Parts: sequence; structure tokens; C-alpha cells
Amino acid sequence: MVHLPIHLVREAILGGPVHYRWMYPIERFLFKLKQYVSNKAFPEGSIAEGYIAEECLTFCSMYLNDIETQFNRVERNYESCRDKSCQTLSVFSENSRLIGKGTYEYLDNKLWNQARAYVLMNCDEVIPFVSEHKEELRRNGCSNVEKVHNETFPEWFEKRVS
Repeated sequence: MVHLPIHLVREAILGGPVHYRWMYPIERFLFKLKQYVSNKAFPEGSIAEGYIAEECLTFCSMYLNDIETQFNRVERNYESCRDKSCQTLSVFSENSRLIGKGTYEYLDNKLWNQARAYVLMNCDEVIPFVSEHKEELRRNGCSNVEKVHNETFPEWFEKRVS
């Protein structure tokens, strides 16, 4: 079994990434083609007809704006009613609902602060406040601005906005 790692490396070099060598996509496509068979006496003809029919419908559906197709369908978890009266950050403006049974996760303080900082740092409306906080830290003579910024920004932002 010592020789096995050597052969695996050689196989990876010759064959490339594993998803190019898998049979699963081909089997899925063959299953899709088998579903087109309606006349078992001439399967190749009915596969060709079914494939052409699906391609034609797909092509035509791209130009049907008034009818719901796979190209203009709304997302599965999309809620069209948005409350514009409440001024919130864009992160919290999306309505959503659970899919399946919900689970509760309890975070310790470190993970909670990291999650809160991540949400704030990736929100477009907060970008001016990020640069303002960094400038304030530089003016105060802070040596490691990035580290202090990451640790203190959520609390500073909460005081600044409220």
C-alpha cells in the first residue's frame, strides 16, 4: 500500500481535476435522455424529437416576457412585500422565511462580535462610517489601526448612530 499515494498523484496529474473524470454528469444526462423516450420501438427517434422540442421551448421562452419561465421566475424564497417606511440597513431589508425546521445556535461572545463585525463591514451604508472610524483612530495616534478597528468598530458604530 506504500505505492498507492504515488499512483494517486500520477493519476491526478494525468487526469486533471476529479470532476472531469466523474461519470455522474454523464449518467445524469443519459437519464434525462431516457425520459424523452415515448416510443420504445424507436428510442433514438423519440430522444431526438424530445431533445429538439426542449431546445425549441427553451429558446422561445427566453423571449416570452409576460409568461413565467425558468429564465424570469422569481426566486424561491422571494417575498415581494417590502416595508419602505422603516429605514434600515440594506442587509436587514430582505424578508425571508425558514425552509424546514429551524435550529437554535448559541454563540459565545467572540463569535457574536465577529459575526456582528462581519455584517457591518459588508454593508454598503456603513462604508463611510468605517473610513471615519479609521481616521479617528489615526488622529488619536493608534499604532495598529486595523486590529483596533476590527475590535472596537461595532461598539463605536452603535454609539455613533444612536
